[in-house]
Amino acid sequence: MKKILFLFAASSISFFTNAQNLGRITGSLQYNQNFYQRDSTIGASGNPLYDNRLSGGEGWLNLNYTNNEMGLSSQFRLDIFNNSNLHNPISPYSAQGIGFWNVSKQFEKLTVTGGYFYDQFGSGIVFRAYEDRGLGIDNAMYGLQLKYKLFNDKIFIKAFTGQQKNLFSTYAPIVKGINAESFFDANQVQFSPGISIVNRTLDDANFNAIKQEIINMTSYDTKFIPKYNTYAYSLYNTTNFGNFSWYAEYAGKTSEAIRDYNGNLINKPGSIIFSTLNYSVKGFGATVQYKRTDYFKFRIDPNENEVLLKGMVSFQPPISQQNSLRLLSRYMPATQELGEQAAEADVYWNPAKGYKLRGNYTHIDDNNGGFLYQEGYGDIEIKKLRKSTVDLGLQAVDYNLAVYQGHPGRPIVHTFVPFAEFSHKFSDTKSIRTELQYMFCKEDYGSWAYALVEYSIAPHYSFAVSDMYNTVVSQDNPHPQAHYYNFFASYTEHSTRFTVAYVKQVAGVVCTGGVCRQEPAFSGVKMSISTVF
Repeated sequence: MKKILFLFAASSISFFTNAQNLGRITGSLQYNQNFYQRDSTIGASGNPLYDNRLSGGEGWLNLNYTNNEMGLSSQFRLDIFNNSNLHNPISPYSAQGIGFWNVSKQFEKLTVTGGYFYDQFGSGIVFRAYEDRGLGIDNAMYGLQLKYKLFNDKIFIKAFTGQQKNLFSTYAPIVKGINAESFFDANQVQFSPGISIVNRTLDDANFNAIKQEIINMTSYDTKFIPKYNTYAYSLYNTTNFGNFSWYAEYAGKTSEAIRDYNGNLINKPGSIIFSTLNYSVKGFGATVQYKRTDYFKFRIDPNENEVLLKGMVSFQPPISQQNSLRLLSRYMPATQELGEQAAEADVYWNPAKGYKLRGNYTHIDDNNGGFLYQEGYGDIEIKKLRKSTVDLGLQAVDYNLAVYQGHPGRPIVHTFVPFAEFSHKFSDTKSIRTELQYMFCKEDYGSWAYALVEYSIAPHYSFAVSDMYNTVVSQDNPHPQAHYYNFFASYTEHSTRFTVAYVKQVAGVVCTGGVCRQEPAFSGVKMSISTVF
């Protein structure tokens, strides 16, 4: 309640002190509702959501106030979770309250923000406070943030201190950071260097828990002296010259208590080398990426639940393409914080009008040369046909199921996926789109066939139906010969969109930008409302 009154007071001050410029209020609403239908044939059963809760959802109502003349802005967000499976897919969560608020004021070249805020330093390796609602991530910082411009705005400095958000409270450890960026132009070559330093200080309760666990270790050789403070730092630069753009970053972290693959505490420093090189001309482009990670696990404390993606201070950019088609995205690699060496090359080419070719290759090993992931991908898009577009492609993946999904002893998964996508416009308002995919696979669940048909009537209606079906079942498949239907409809009116879908979803890993979590099977109805105003 105090937070609400504070925001109300800030807005009221702006209103009465400048009646000629009342500022602007904008906002947005997102609400999701799930209805759970028990289906033991696909594994959608055996938890409170299917046994007795039967429905659940979550919503976010956001209001923003800006007054550019006064350099004043504020944000307010109401979060509601009712039997929600967002943060833990097998355990319902219910709570509501102020999930996000802040007030910002600009004093010439200085901007001060108090409350919650999102931000990142460089690529986010040493610090990233962000929200990803699809994965249940909201690790905003709660504290004070300062931004200052120097030397004719050529140097930009950011600093903050605070605690990381934990649902409707905060984690006890304190996080502080400072970041400086600049820009130089020398003989048609542009440089944008940056430097970041982040400090995390443990609270007494977490420190004492770590110390006690170390004392209880059975082997004397594994014992070490823990530290309250951990420092992470990074140096990075973007260089633009002609048709090339090169980003390079080195990040390091002082020794701290982290958990190894078996969940045991170890004392290790960390480092990351990350680089991206882009080349682009009309009709052709290429990107090459490389990343080497060595024990760079930087969380709010080592006792947080990593499976539920809680307490992440840093974000590690993924080295793999982000596939959107259903079967192509079934086996996606999660970033390995303890160690990985990853390289990716992506090329596109428009050889003639109406044709677009694209190819991608990704390879990931651990730091001892152990295989983790490999993907080869290619497609051709043809727009020569009148009002029609055809996209044909192939994907081949090798995936270490034992590492990525925590199933020791399981074999490497090998997949080969041909796919086709066809779209046609009947008129300016009516169109149809079809997806066909087939996954050849002998391991895990076996081979799959997938088909989708979507019909749209612009600007209001969209309808889709799809099915995913096991055509060849592996001996490891716990739910053989199951159909995974999906019936979808949406209605859009201006900036408001309503959706409803009947969904049967196979258990698996859901990934966004290299951040992944294991989710159980789902059966039931999903509804959503979203709008901006």
